[in-house]
Amino acid sequence: MDPDEGYRLGAELVLDTPFLFRDAAGEWHELDPGTGVSLAPVLALFGQTVVTVDVRDRGVLVIDFEDGAGLWVGPDPQFVSWRLIGHGVEPITVGPGGEENWER
Repeated sequence: MDPDEGYRLGAELVLDTPFLFRDAAGEWHELDPGTGVSLAPVLALFGQTVVTVDVRDRGVLVIDFEDGAGLWVGPDPQFVSWRLIGHGVEPITVGPGGEENWER
């Protein structure tokens, strides 16, 4: 691995509950995974480079991208809110209520 290239992972982030998306211009969008074409703004993330990933209190996930875009996914009181799976990452599931119900 070349240190200037960073790490390459084969991971998939699955969002199961509503989340916030910040576009490259800094505008926030509240989106719901089950709403089809209204998710179009998130397509701008395809091919973007992730610069930071932070899992905060109660399983809040914050991801920032090189172009200034970002995602914020909070825990849901009743449902799994997000899952991270794939090659090169420890699998994480943030279940109902957040942090106390994480699975790794």
